[in-house]
Amino acid sequence: MKKKKLKEKIQIQNTETEKTEATVVKIMNKQAQVLAGDRLVTCLLPQALVSRKNALVVGDRVTISPADNKAYKLSEVMPRETAVFRGSRRSKGEVILIAANIHYLLAVVTADYFRHQAGYLESAIITARRAGIKIIILISRWDLVGESEKELLEKKISLYRQTADFVFTGSDQAEFMAMTAEVSNKTGVVVGDRACGKSTIIHKILNSLSKEEKIPEKLPATHSSQMETGPQNTWLIDTPGFRDFALQAVTEEEKNIVFPEIARLTDMCRFSSCTHTHEEGCAVIQALREGRIERERYDAYQGMGGRTAKMKPQPDYRHTACAESFVCKVCGAPVAPEGAGSGHRNHCPRCLSSLHVDNRPGDRASLCRGVMEPVGVWVRKNGEWAIIHRCRLCGTFSSNRIAADDNPALLLSIAVKPLTSPPFPLNKLEEMLGRNGMS
Repeated sequence: MKKKKLKEKIQIQNTETEKTEATVVKIMNKQAQVLAGDRLVTCLLPQALVSRKNALVVGDRVTISPADNKAYKLSEVMPRETAVFRGSRRSKGEVILIAANIHYLLAVVTADYFRHQAGYLESAIITARRAGIKIIILISRWDLVGESEKELLEKKISLYRQTADFVFTGSDQAEFMAMTAEVSNKTGVVVGDRACGKSTIIHKILNSLSKEEKIPEKLPATHSSQMETGPQNTWLIDTPGFRDFALQAVTEEEKNIVFPEIARLTDMCRFSSCTHTHEEGCAVIQALREGRIERERYDAYQGMGGRTAKMKPQPDYRHTACAESFVCKVCGAPVAPEGAGSGHRNHCPRCLSSLHVDNRPGDRASLCRGVMEPVGVWVRKNGEWAIIHRCRLCGTFSSNRIAADDNPALLLSIAVKPLTSPPFPLNKLEEMLGRNGMS
């Protein structure tokens, strides 16, 4: 009888020391949550994984084993079938591992971003091709765009359909169901800038597959990557928002995958180190000003049976006066060139907002097109006031002289704003002046 109990005890101990396969769903400080079968287990990480860059990422398949005090430890990271990397702006040459063992990359941009900017989707396409996985593009917040703008964006979307595996818009139910069917029974990573709706899309897809309709009214911001699991073996990795893939060593072949019109122009730039954003002698910027790149893209659209839009060359107001009238994108006020007191109308005189259209004043070479909001004023050496603008999309700052008809009340309110929130209590001002010998 004692020998039988001893044998059973040895069998139990052997079972407890066996390694179990699992999938990493979240990484914390020196710990990771893994999914082992249908159990969510928290396990300790060995120091080698904690200290080594890109040693562990959400989506990794691992083995875990029991440790002391009924805890678990991660024993081994299994070879990856696929891995997705992006670059780092802070450290040139560094790569950041985003996810592993996935079938596709779902890149989300808002319709407003899609109207005014480029670059994110192109980088996402190159990233997916490098990893050997599918690329899916989703244009979110489609319902916030007007019908006339949708017509223009549809032409642009048709061009991306030639490069990406799938392109969907967020508001059409039929397209959403098609996207849900495409990601079902697969593992994917969802990327995008902050506040583009990644988490909402993930919950909507998983709820659709599970036949649930409840989505939290306000989802918390995503601060670390986390895998969300759903029915039909559908796993979606949510990621913190990032603005730029910062890809390094992009080859000519990769450029031609997503923007062949630009790739053909780069060798014609005056300087080999040209960034194609602000330099004199840049063939890309010159082509943008003249509308040649847009014409090529719309000619491609025409080749698919569409209509070619008439593209006007981009003006250059560095040496000539700007006599354009426009409607402010922020407050809707009609703005005429008269009344500015100069030959250049830079911003709306009513709300003082502008658009990020210049890299250098008047060159109209920026591709950003974000709203430039007034955040401060300063006085130049000659006593003239100037407004400090900051771009809501890319964060660029610029200084622009005020116009003769600018809203004086708004200018003053911006100027005195720092005084309304001093870094010290105002009732201590007299005491501070006395302490410094100024009383």
